[in-house]
Amino acid sequence: MNNETDIETTPRGHEGRQSLVSAFQERAEAFGRFRHTVIPAQNKHRFLIAAAVVGIFGLIAMPDDGTAESVENTTQLLAAPAIDISRFDMGLDASFAQPSTTKTITLKSGDNLGPLLQRNGLSGQDAYRVTQAFGDVFKPQNLRAGQDFNLHFTGETLEHLTFKPNIETTVFVDRSGESYSARKIGAEFKYETISVKATVENSLYVDATRLGAPDKVVVQFANIYEYSVDFQRDIQPGDAFEMFFEVARDQKGDIVKAGDLLYTSFSPRGKTSEYWLFEDSKGRENFYDAEGKTAKRKLRATPINGARLSSSYGRRKHPILGYRKMHAGVDFAAPRGTPILAAGSGTVERANRYGSFGNYIRIRHTDGYKTAYAHLKSFARGVKSGAYVKQDQVIGFVGTTGRSTGPHLHYEVIHHGKKINPRRLSQLSGKPLSKDQHPAFKSRRAEIETLRRSSEVLSPPPHISATLEAAALPE
Repeated sequence: MNNETDIETTPRGHEGRQSLVSAFQERAEAFGRFRHTVIPAQNKHRFLIAAAVVGIFGLIAMPDDGTAESVENTTQLLAAPAIDISRFDMGLDASFAQPSTTKTITLKSGDNLGPLLQRNGLSGQDAYRVTQAFGDVFKPQNLRAGQDFNLHFTGETLEHLTFKPNIETTVFVDRSGESYSARKIGAEFKYETISVKATVENSLYVDATRLGAPDKVVVQFANIYEYSVDFQRDIQPGDAFEMFFEVARDQKGDIVKAGDLLYTSFSPRGKTSEYWLFEDSKGRENFYDAEGKTAKRKLRATPINGARLSSSYGRRKHPILGYRKMHAGVDFAAPRGTPILAAGSGTVERANRYGSFGNYIRIRHTDGYKTAYAHLKSFARGVKSGAYVKQDQVIGFVGTTGRSTGPHLHYEVIHHGKKINPRRLSQLSGKPLSKDQHPAFKSRRAEIETLRRSSEVLSPPPHISATLEAAALPE
Protein backbone atom coordinates (compact mmCIF):
# COMPACT_ATOMS: atom_id res chain seq x y z
CA MET A 1 0.00 0.00 0.00
CA ASN A 2 1.23 3.47 -0.88
CA ASN A 3 -1.12 5.41 1.37
CA GLU A 4 -0.32 4.89 5.08
CA THR A 5 -3.90 5.76 6.05
CA ASP A 6 -5.33 3.06 3.83
CA ILE A 7 -6.54 -0.19 5.35
CA GLU A 8 -5.90 -3.38 3.46
CA THR A 9 -8.51 -6.03 4.03
CA THR A 10 -7.86 -9.45 2.50
CA PRO A 11 -10.65 -11.80 3.49
CA ARG A 12 -10.14 -15.38 2.52
CA GLY A 13 -13.56 -16.49 1.35
CA HIS A 14 -16.35 -17.28 3.81
CA GLU A 15 -14.01 -17.79 6.79
CA GLY A 16 -12.84 -14.17 6.72
CA ARG A 17 -16.31 -12.80 6.23
CA GLN A 18 -17.72 -15.08 8.96
CA SER A 19 -15.17 -13.87 11.54
CA LEU A 20 -15.97 -10.23 10.84
CA VAL A 21 -19.71 -10.82 10.87
CA SER A 22 -19.43 -12.72 14.18
CA ALA A 23 -17.41 -9.92 15.72
CA PHE A 24 -19.87 -7.30 14.55
CA GLN A 25 -22.83 -9.43 15.68
CA GLU A 26 -21.30 -9.79 19.16
CA ARG A 27 -20.75 -6.03 19.36
CA ALA A 28 -24.28 -5.29 18.10
CA GLU A 29 -25.75 -7.47 20.84
CA ALA A 30 -23.79 -5.53 23.46
CA PHE A 31 -24.90 -2.22 21.96
CA GLY A 32 -28.54 -3.33 21.99
CA ARG A 33 -28.35 -4.64 25.55
CA PHE A 34 -26.92 -1.46 27.05
CA ARG A 35 -28.35 1.19 24.73
CA HIS A 36 -30.47 2.71 27.50
CA THR A 37 -27.71 2.98 30.10
CA VAL A 38 -24.42 4.86 29.85
CA ILE A 39 -23.23 4.90 26.23
CA PRO A 40 -21.54 8.27 25.53
CA ALA A 41 -22.53 10.06 22.35
CA GLN A 42 -19.04 9.89 20.85
CA ASN A 43 -18.85 6.13 21.28
CA LYS A 44 -22.29 5.70 19.75
CA HIS A 45 -21.07 7.54 16.64
CA ARG A 46 -17.98 5.35 16.53
CA PHE A 47 -20.16 2.28 16.60
CA LEU A 48 -22.36 3.58 13.75
CA ILE A 49 -19.26 4.32 11.64
CA ALA A 50 -18.02 0.79 12.29
CA ALA A 51 -21.38 -0.63 11.26
CA ALA A 52 -21.23 1.35 8.00
CA VAL A 53 -17.73 0.03 7.29
CA VAL A 54 -18.82 -3.57 7.75
CA GLY A 55 -21.90 -3.01 5.58
CA ILE A 56 -19.87 -1.55 2.72
CA PHE A 57 -17.33 -4.33 3.00
CA GLY A 58 -20.07 -6.93 2.82
CA LEU A 59 -21.49 -5.47 -0.39
CA ILE A 60 -18.08 -5.31 -2.11
CA ALA A 61 -16.75 -8.66 -0.94
CA MET A 62 -19.87 -10.73 -1.59
CA PRO A 63 -19.32 -12.97 -4.66
CA ASP A 64 -21.67 -12.38 -7.58
CA ASP A 65 -22.21 -16.03 -8.46
CA GLY A 66 -23.34 -16.96 -4.92
CA THR A 67 -20.97 -19.99 -4.75
CA ALA A 68 -19.01 -21.08 -1.68
CA GLU A 69 -15.65 -21.05 -3.48
CA SER A 70 -12.71 -19.26 -1.86
CA VAL A 71 -12.09 -15.81 -3.34
CA GLU A 72 -8.64 -14.20 -3.42
CA ASN A 73 -9.82 -10.62 -4.12
CA THR A 74 -8.13 -7.73 -2.32
CA THR A 75 -10.29 -4.74 -1.41
CA GLN A 76 -8.89 -1.37 -0.49
CA LEU A 77 -10.89 1.00 1.74
CA LEU A 78 -9.55 4.51 1.82
CA ALA A 79 -9.54 6.81 4.86
CA ALA A 80 -11.47 4.30 7.07
CA PRO A 81 -11.11 4.77 10.83
CA ALA A 82 -8.86 2.35 12.65
CA ILE A 83 -11.44 0.66 14.92
CA ASP A 84 -11.21 -2.83 16.37
CA ILE A 85 -14.83 -3.97 15.90
CA SER A 86 -14.15 -7.29 17.64
CA ARG A 87 -13.99 -5.56 21.03
CA PHE A 88 -17.08 -6.38 23.09
CA ASP A 89 -16.82 -3.20 25.22
CA MET A 90 -16.38 -0.79 22.31
CA GLY A 91 -18.67 2.19 22.73
CA LEU A 92 -19.60 1.36 26.31
CA ASP A 93 -18.88 3.34 29.46
CA ALA A 94 -15.74 2.24 31.29
CA SER A 95 -17.78 1.28 34.37
CA PHE A 96 -19.26 -1.67 32.48
CA ALA A 97 -15.91 -3.35 32.58
CA GLN A 98 -16.39 -3.70 36.34
CA PRO A 99 -18.85 -6.31 37.69
CA SER A 100 -22.05 -5.12 39.40
CA THR A 101 -23.18 -7.02 42.48
CA THR A 102 -25.99 -6.76 45.03
CA LYS A 103 -25.63 -7.84 48.63
CA THR A 104 -28.29 -8.02 51.35
CA ILE A 105 -27.17 -7.49 54.93
CA THR A 106 -29.25 -7.84 58.11
CA LEU A 107 -29.02 -5.70 61.21
CA LYS A 108 -28.49 -7.82 64.32
CA SER A 109 -29.14 -7.02 67.96
CA GLY A 110 -26.57 -4.50 69.20
CA ASP A 111 -25.44 -3.60 65.67
CA ASN A 112 -24.95 -0.09 64.30
CA LEU A 113 -25.19 0.72 60.60
CA GLY A 114 -21.64 2.10 60.25
CA PRO A 115 -19.76 -0.92 61.62
CA LEU A 116 -22.12 -3.24 59.73
CA LEU A 117 -21.22 -1.52 56.45
CA GLN A 118 -17.49 -1.74 57.21
CA ARG A 119 -17.82 -5.48 57.80
CA ASN A 120 -19.37 -5.77 54.35
CA GLY A 121 -16.82 -4.07 52.12
CA LEU A 122 -16.93 -0.33 52.82
CA SER A 123 -14.03 1.72 54.02
CA GLY A 124 -14.40 3.60 57.28
CA GLN A 125 -14.68 6.90 55.39
CA ASP A 126 -17.40 5.65 53.01
CA ALA A 127 -19.31 3.97 55.84
CA TYR A 128 -19.31 7.31 57.68
CA ARG A 129 -20.54 9.18 54.60
CA VAL A 130 -23.35 6.68 54.02
CA THR A 131 -24.53 6.73 57.65
CA GLN A 132 -24.45 10.54 57.72
CA ALA A 133 -26.59 10.75 54.59
CA PHE A 134 -28.91 7.99 55.86
CA GLY A 135 -29.42 9.86 59.14
CA ASP A 136 -30.70 12.91 57.26
CA VAL A 137 -33.90 11.08 56.29
CA PHE A 138 -34.23 8.26 58.86
CA LYS A 139 -33.34 8.30 62.56
CA PRO A 140 -30.74 5.57 63.25
CA GLN A 141 -32.23 5.00 66.73
CA ASN A 142 -35.41 3.76 65.03
CA LEU A 143 -33.54 0.87 63.39
CA ARG A 144 -34.49 -2.58 64.68
CA ALA A 145 -32.75 -5.94 64.68
CA GLY A 146 -33.81 -8.08 61.73
CA GLN A 147 -34.15 -5.23 59.23
CA ASP A 148 -32.42 -5.68 55.85
CA PHE A 149 -30.27 -3.33 53.74
CA ASN A 150 -29.58 -3.91 50.04
CA LEU A 151 -26.11 -2.82 48.90
CA HIS A 152 -25.46 -2.29 45.18
CA PHE A 153 -21.77 -2.34 44.22
CA THR A 154 -19.89 -1.56 41.02
CA GLY A 155 -16.62 -3.32 41.52
CA GLU A 156 -15.75 -2.50 45.13
CA THR A 157 -17.56 0.84 45.16
CA LEU A 158 -20.97 1.17 46.81
CA GLU A 159 -23.22 3.00 44.33
CA HIS A 160 -26.60 2.62 46.04
CA LEU A 161 -28.14 1.50 49.35
CA THR A 162 -31.85 0.75 49.71
CA PHE A 163 -33.74 0.22 52.96
CA LYS A 164 -37.44 -0.54 53.48
CA PRO A 165 -38.48 0.02 57.13
CA ASN A 166 -42.14 -0.71 56.32
CA ILE A 167 -44.44 -1.42 53.41
CA GLU A 168 -45.07 2.28 52.81
CA THR A 169 -41.53 3.73 52.96
CA THR A 170 -38.27 3.18 51.07
CA VAL A 171 -34.98 4.96 51.85
CA PHE A 172 -32.41 5.41 49.05
CA VAL A 173 -28.76 6.40 49.56
CA ASP A 174 -26.98 7.17 46.26
CA ARG A 175 -23.34 7.91 45.46
CA SER A 176 -22.71 11.39 44.03
CA GLY A 177 -19.03 11.86 43.17
CA GLU A 178 -17.11 11.30 46.39
CA SER A 179 -20.12 11.83 48.67
CA TYR A 180 -23.55 10.27 49.25
CA SER A 181 -27.05 11.72 49.36
CA ALA A 182 -30.26 10.18 50.72
CA ARG A 183 -33.96 10.46 49.96
CA LYS A 184 -37.10 8.89 51.42
CA ILE A 185 -40.04 7.93 49.22
CA GLY A 186 -43.49 6.99 50.48
CA ALA A 187 -45.57 4.50 48.53
CA GLU A 188 -49.14 5.32 47.66
CA PHE A 189 -51.77 2.62 48.05
CA LYS A 190 -55.41 2.41 47.15
CA TYR A 191 -57.56 2.00 50.25
CA GLU A 192 -60.91 0.24 50.18
CA THR A 193 -63.25 -1.52 52.60
CA ILE A 194 -64.16 -5.21 52.69
CA SER A 195 -66.05 -7.57 55.00
CA VAL A 196 -65.09 -11.02 56.17
CA LYS A 197 -68.26 -12.86 57.14
CA ALA A 198 -68.59 -16.50 58.20
CA THR A 199 -69.36 -18.92 61.01
CA VAL A 200 -66.82 -20.62 63.26
CA GLU A 201 -65.91 -24.06 61.92
CA ASN A 202 -62.37 -24.65 63.20
CA SER A 203 -61.40 -21.61 65.25
CA LEU A 204 -62.15 -17.92 64.96
CA TYR A 205 -58.55 -17.13 63.97
CA VAL A 206 -58.23 -19.92 61.39
CA ASP A 207 -61.61 -19.27 59.77
CA ALA A 208 -61.12 -15.49 59.57
CA THR A 209 -57.54 -15.53 58.22
CA ARG A 210 -58.42 -18.24 55.70
CA LEU A 211 -60.90 -15.81 54.14
CA GLY A 212 -58.34 -13.02 54.01
CA ALA A 213 -58.61 -11.16 57.32
CA PRO A 214 -55.13 -9.89 58.30
CA ASP A 215 -53.72 -10.82 61.73
CA LYS A 216 -54.01 -7.21 62.88
CA VAL A 217 -57.77 -7.20 62.28
CA VAL A 218 -58.34 -10.53 64.05
CA VAL A 219 -56.39 -9.29 67.08
CA GLN A 220 -58.46 -6.08 67.16
CA PHE A 221 -61.62 -8.17 66.98
CA ALA A 222 -60.48 -10.32 69.91
CA ASN A 223 -59.57 -7.23 71.94
CA ILE A 224 -63.10 -5.85 71.49
CA TYR A 225 -64.83 -8.98 72.79
CA GLU A 226 -62.30 -10.18 75.37
CA TYR A 227 -64.15 -8.34 78.16
CA SER A 228 -67.43 -10.15 77.55
CA VAL A 229 -66.42 -13.42 75.86
CA ASP A 230 -64.22 -16.24 77.14
CA PHE A 231 -62.50 -17.27 73.91
CA GLN A 232 -61.33 -20.55 75.46
CA ARG A 233 -64.78 -21.77 76.45
CA ASP A 234 -67.63 -19.64 75.07
CA ILE A 235 -67.04 -20.08 71.33
CA GLN A 236 -68.77 -23.00 69.61
CA PRO A 237 -68.94 -24.18 65.96
CA GLY A 238 -71.66 -22.29 64.15
CA ASP A 239 -71.16 -18.99 65.99
CA ALA A 240 -71.41 -16.20 63.38
CA PHE A 241 -68.93 -13.35 63.05
CA GLU A 242 -68.26 -10.39 60.74
CA MET A 243 -65.25 -8.09 60.48
CA PHE A 244 -65.54 -4.94 58.35
CA PHE A 245 -62.24 -3.13 57.82
CA GLU A 246 -60.04 -1.02 55.56
CA VAL A 247 -57.26 -2.52 53.44
CA ALA A 248 -54.56 -1.12 51.17
CA ARG A 249 -53.84 -2.96 47.91
CA ASP A 250 -50.80 -2.82 45.65
CA GLN A 251 -50.84 -2.57 41.85
CA LYS A 252 -51.44 -6.32 41.59
CA GLY A 253 -54.50 -6.10 43.81
CA ASP A 254 -52.87 -7.95 46.72
CA ILE A 255 -53.58 -6.76 50.27
CA VAL A 256 -50.36 -5.20 51.60
CA LYS A 257 -51.65 -3.41 54.68
CA ALA A 258 -54.63 -3.61 57.02
CA GLY A 259 -56.32 -0.41 58.05
CA ASP A 260 -58.83 0.18 60.82
CA LEU A 261 -61.51 -2.26 61.89
CA LEU A 262 -64.72 -0.23 61.46
CA TYR A 263 -67.50 -2.65 62.44
CA THR A 264 -67.78 -6.02 64.16
CA SER A 265 -70.52 -8.52 64.79
CA PHE A 266 -70.24 -11.69 66.90
CA SER A 267 -72.82 -14.21 68.08
CA PRO A 268 -71.37 -16.52 70.75
CA ARG A 269 -74.02 -18.65 72.46
CA GLY A 270 -76.57 -17.26 69.97
CA LYS A 271 -76.44 -13.70 71.36
CA THR A 272 -75.34 -11.12 68.78
CA SER A 273 -73.19 -8.13 69.75
CA GLU A 274 -72.43 -5.38 67.22
CA TYR A 275 -69.94 -2.51 67.60
CA TRP A 276 -68.94 0.50 65.49
CA LEU A 277 -65.70 2.47 65.66
CA PHE A 278 -66.19 6.06 66.82
CA GLU A 279 -63.84 8.90 67.74
CA ASP A 280 -65.26 11.14 70.47
CA SER A 281 -64.87 14.90 70.83
CA LYS A 282 -61.58 14.42 72.73
CA GLY A 283 -60.03 12.40 69.90
CA ARG A 284 -60.34 9.03 71.68
CA GLU A 285 -61.32 6.04 69.56
CA ASN A 286 -63.42 3.20 70.91
CA PHE A 287 -66.05 0.70 69.83
CA TYR A 288 -69.67 1.28 70.81
CA ASP A 289 -72.90 -0.66 70.42
CA ALA A 290 -76.09 0.76 68.92
CA GLU A 291 -76.96 2.40 72.25
CA GLY A 292 -73.58 4.10 72.52
CA LYS A 293 -72.14 1.79 75.19
CA THR A 294 -68.48 0.87 74.89
CA ALA A 295 -67.34 -2.68 74.22
CA LYS A 296 -64.90 -2.41 77.10
CA ARG A 297 -66.53 -3.74 80.26
CA LYS A 298 -65.90 -2.55 83.77
CA LEU A 299 -64.46 -5.98 84.64
CA ARG A 300 -62.90 -8.68 82.47
CA ALA A 301 -64.59 -12.07 82.26
CA THR A 302 -61.16 -13.74 82.57
CA PRO A 303 -58.03 -12.14 84.09
CA ILE A 304 -55.56 -14.44 82.34
CA ASN A 305 -54.88 -15.20 78.68
CA GLY A 306 -54.67 -18.68 77.19
CA ALA A 307 -55.39 -20.55 80.43
CA ARG A 308 -57.53 -23.68 80.80
CA LEU A 309 -60.58 -23.63 83.07
CA SER A 310 -59.80 -26.39 85.56
CA SER A 311 -62.61 -25.85 88.07
CA SER A 312 -65.92 -23.98 87.74
CA TYR A 313 -67.97 -21.97 90.22
CA GLY A 314 -70.26 -24.09 92.45
CA ARG A 315 -70.21 -27.09 94.77
CA ARG A 316 -67.48 -29.65 94.19
CA LYS A 317 -65.37 -32.26 95.92
CA HIS A 318 -62.28 -30.46 97.23
CA PRO A 319 -59.13 -31.99 95.68
CA ILE A 320 -57.18 -31.83 98.98
CA LEU A 321 -59.76 -31.91 101.78
CA GLY A 322 -61.73 -34.69 100.09
CA TYR A 323 -65.28 -33.54 100.95
CA ARG A 324 -67.81 -31.50 98.98
CA LYS A 325 -67.86 -27.78 99.57
CA MET A 326 -68.73 -24.59 97.76
CA HIS A 327 -66.11 -23.39 95.27
CA ALA A 328 -66.76 -19.65 95.31
CA GLY A 329 -64.60 -18.81 92.30
CA VAL A 330 -63.10 -20.33 89.18
CA ASP A 331 -59.69 -21.92 88.69
CA PHE A 332 -57.50 -21.40 85.63
CA ALA A 333 -54.67 -23.89 85.11
CA ALA A 334 -51.62 -22.23 83.56
CA PRO A 335 -47.83 -22.63 83.58
CA ARG A 336 -45.98 -21.19 86.56
CA GLY A 337 -45.09 -17.54 85.90
CA THR A 338 -47.99 -16.78 83.52
CA PRO A 339 -48.95 -13.06 83.91
CA ILE A 340 -52.20 -12.26 85.76
CA LEU A 341 -54.11 -9.14 84.70
CA ALA A 342 -56.23 -6.82 86.80
CA ALA A 343 -59.85 -7.51 85.82
CA GLY A 344 -60.63 -3.83 86.22
CA SER A 345 -59.24 -0.55 87.50
CA GLY A 346 -59.26 -0.06 91.25
CA THR A 347 -57.38 0.14 94.53
CA VAL A 348 -55.45 -2.82 95.95
CA GLU A 349 -56.90 -3.71 99.38
CA ARG A 350 -54.33 -6.35 100.18
CA ALA A 351 -51.35 -8.06 98.51
CA ASN A 352 -49.77 -10.53 100.92
CA ARG A 353 -49.84 -14.05 102.27
CA TYR A 354 -53.40 -15.04 103.18
CA GLY A 355 -53.85 -18.49 104.76
CA SER A 356 -54.78 -21.32 102.39
CA PHE A 357 -54.92 -18.85 99.49
CA GLY A 358 -51.14 -18.42 99.61
CA ASN A 359 -50.02 -15.20 97.93
CA TYR A 360 -53.24 -13.25 97.52
CA ILE A 361 -54.43 -9.96 95.95
CA ARG A 362 -57.80 -8.26 96.40
CA ILE A 363 -58.80 -5.17 94.41
CA ARG A 364 -61.69 -2.81 95.18
CA HIS A 365 -63.54 -1.49 92.12
CA THR A 366 -66.52 0.86 91.76
CA ASP A 367 -70.22 0.02 92.24
CA GLY A 368 -69.54 -2.44 95.06
CA TYR A 369 -67.37 -4.86 93.06
CA LYS A 370 -64.15 -6.50 94.24
CA THR A 371 -61.95 -9.14 92.61
CA ALA A 372 -59.54 -11.58 94.29
CA TYR A 373 -56.58 -13.59 92.95
CA ALA A 374 -55.01 -16.49 94.91
CA HIS A 375 -52.07 -18.97 94.87
CA LEU A 376 -49.74 -16.48 93.13
CA LYS A 377 -46.07 -17.23 92.68
CA SER A 378 -45.23 -13.55 93.24
CA PHE A 379 -46.58 -10.01 92.95
CA ALA A 380 -45.76 -7.56 90.16
CA ARG A 381 -43.56 -4.60 91.03
CA GLY A 382 -45.48 -1.80 92.73
CA VAL A 383 -48.52 -3.92 93.60
CA LYS A 384 -49.16 -3.46 97.31
CA SER A 385 -51.91 -2.41 99.67
CA GLY A 386 -53.21 1.05 98.75
CA ALA A 387 -51.77 1.06 95.21
CA TYR A 388 -54.02 1.99 92.30
CA VAL A 389 -53.99 -0.41 89.33
CA LYS A 390 -55.50 -0.07 85.87
CA GLN A 391 -57.54 -2.61 83.98
CA ASP A 392 -55.32 -5.14 82.11
CA GLN A 393 -52.24 -4.19 84.18
CA VAL A 394 -50.08 -7.17 85.20
CA ILE A 395 -50.49 -7.57 88.97
CA GLY A 396 -48.85 -10.95 89.61
CA PHE A 397 -47.81 -14.34 88.27
CA VAL A 398 -49.33 -17.82 88.40
CA GLY A 399 -47.97 -20.09 91.12
CA THR A 400 -49.01 -22.85 93.50
CA THR A 401 -48.67 -21.27 96.96
CA GLY A 402 -51.06 -22.08 99.80
CA ARG A 403 -53.43 -25.07 99.61
CA SER A 404 -52.85 -25.99 95.98
CA THR A 405 -52.26 -29.16 93.95
CA GLY A 406 -50.48 -27.42 91.05
CA PRO A 407 -49.89 -24.09 89.30
CA HIS A 408 -53.18 -22.30 88.78
CA LEU A 409 -55.05 -19.05 89.47
CA HIS A 410 -58.06 -19.02 91.79
CA TYR A 411 -60.23 -16.04 90.75
CA GLU A 412 -63.17 -14.61 92.72
CA VAL A 413 -65.65 -11.78 92.13
CA ILE A 414 -67.36 -10.17 95.11
CA HIS A 415 -70.41 -7.88 94.75
CA HIS A 416 -71.54 -5.99 97.86
CA GLY A 417 -69.84 -8.60 100.06
CA LYS A 418 -71.28 -11.65 98.28
CA LYS A 419 -69.16 -13.93 96.08
CA ILE A 420 -70.76 -14.35 92.64
CA ASN A 421 -70.06 -16.41 89.54
CA PRO A 422 -67.37 -14.56 87.52
CA ARG A 423 -69.08 -15.62 84.31
CA ARG A 424 -71.89 -13.19 85.14
CA LEU A 425 -69.47 -10.34 84.42
CA SER A 426 -70.19 -10.77 80.71
CA GLN A 427 -73.63 -9.29 81.40
CA LEU A 428 -72.17 -5.98 82.58
CA SER A 429 -72.54 -3.08 80.16
CA GLY A 430 -69.72 -0.81 79.15
CA LYS A 431 -69.46 2.90 79.87
CA PRO A 432 -71.92 4.87 77.66
CA LEU A 433 -71.21 7.92 75.54
CA SER A 434 -72.39 11.25 76.90
CA LYS A 435 -75.71 12.47 75.46
CA ASP A 436 -74.09 15.31 73.54
CA GLN A 437 -71.97 12.70 71.66
CA HIS A 438 -74.93 10.64 70.43
CA PRO A 439 -75.73 12.72 67.29
CA ALA A 440 -72.13 12.48 66.06
CA PHE A 441 -72.03 8.75 66.83
CA LYS A 442 -75.31 8.18 65.00
CA SER A 443 -73.95 10.00 61.94
CA ARG A 444 -70.69 8.01 61.96
CA ARG A 445 -72.60 4.77 62.35
CA ALA A 446 -74.71 5.63 59.28
CA GLU A 447 -71.55 6.33 57.25
CA ILE A 448 -70.11 2.93 58.15
CA GLU A 449 -73.37 1.18 57.28
CA THR A 450 -73.39 2.88 53.86
CA LEU A 451 -69.85 1.63 53.23
CA ARG A 452 -70.81 -1.88 54.32
CA ARG A 453 -73.67 -2.06 51.82
CA SER A 454 -71.38 -1.13 48.92
CA SER A 455 -68.30 -3.16 49.90
CA GLU A 456 -67.12 -6.60 48.89
CA VAL A 457 -68.01 -9.46 51.26
CA LEU A 458 -65.61 -12.41 51.62
CA SER A 459 -67.50 -15.53 52.70
CA PRO A 460 -66.84 -19.26 52.41
CA PRO A 461 -68.69 -21.10 49.63
CA PRO A 462 -72.06 -22.48 50.75
CA HIS A 463 -72.09 -26.07 51.96
CA ILE A 464 -74.39 -28.31 49.95
CA SER A 465 -75.42 -31.44 51.77
CA ALA A 466 -75.40 -34.83 50.14
CA THR A 467 -79.20 -34.97 50.50
CA LEU A 468 -79.65 -31.77 48.48
CA GLU A 469 -77.21 -32.96 45.83
CA ALA A 470 -79.03 -36.26 45.50
CA ALA A 471 -82.38 -34.50 45.26
CA ALA A 472 -81.11 -32.39 42.38
CA LEU A 473 -80.14 -35.42 40.30
CA PRO A 474 -82.63 -36.67 37.66
CA GLU A 475 -84.40 -39.95 38.38
